[in-house]
Amino acid sequence: MGGFLEFLWNQLVFKPQPLAASKTLEGKTILITGANILDIPCTCTTLLRLGLEAARELATHAPSLLILGVRDAKKGETAKQSIQETSPDVAIEIWTLDYNSYASLIAFANRAASLEHLDYVLLNAGIKMMEYQVSNGGHETNVRINHLGTSLLSLLLLPNLERRANVTGTPSSLTIVTSEGHFWVPFHERRRYYTSKLLNVLWTRELAARIDSKEVLINTVNPGFCYSGLHRHESTGIIKIFLWLFGWSNEQGGHCLVDALLEHEDSHGEYVSLQRVLSPSNFVISDEGEVAQKQIWRETIELLKNEAPEADISSFDD
Repeated sequence: MGGFLEFLWNQLVFKPQPLAASKTLEGKTILITGANILDIPCTCTTLLRLGLEAARELATHAPSLLILGVRDAKKGETAKQSIQETSPDVAIEIWTLDYNSYASLIAFANRAASLEHLDYVLLNAGIKMMEYQVSNGGHETNVRINHLGTSLLSLLLLPNLERRANVTGTPSSLTIVTSEGHFWVPFHERRRYYTSKLLNVLWTRELAARIDSKEVLINTVNPGFCYSGLHRHESTGIIKIFLWLFGWSNEQGGHCLVDALLEHEDSHGEYVSLQRVLSPSNFVISDEGEVAQKQIWRETIELLKNEAPEADISSFDD
């Protein structure tokens, strides 16, 4: 994986498959972030998030509760209605969540802590900004949303996932969405989308190393190159051409997310792509990558403690 020609070949040849129809999620509570519909007024186009397609597929397997974490409640309700057209009997709740606000992330996690149990979490929300922007907190926007927001939420939801595992004796699951693009970025590049996806992989590997896989199975997933709302900020026509020629559908990308969340009991700390466990980039598995992984962990924990002191993450100190 990782070579450009191999990437194009996989996009053309590999066809992601849905979950087996016999799979039941009866009695399970599932939480997905980034699962709403995106309306682009300037083009009168409705774009779907991969998380919405993953939620739609999961709903067909009859979970007891499906929670959609979305920034815009109105669009979340539209997504809910869309899912219930094919799965009318599934209980779906819309919870608001802003990855650019520590207060919102903490409130969201506190609400999740009140659930009777939490079985599966898919952290799919993210952004792909092509120009340098600074977030409200002073960080580059891709890094703030995709890395810092995702990392804090993963820490805050872990106790609930662990509690469920201790009651049932079987592991719960946490999947963080990354991208094959983490292969293609030099680590000295300090901003942009692909760097944030590399940070996702490094963070997930270190988090998994600190958590017992018998309690919470933690992995990261590449959903493939899909014609989704993620690319709405692309300003060059070349990406649209590549999407038209090689892009998977949102439904196919959703299959990849669902597969990583439910189907790989051997994937603790691993990178799932093409619906199987594969090696991440050479940098990630190198000695240099291991050093960077631990440094990213330490610096992220310290930053979150300073910027979000009300978040209870003290148990993750070295």
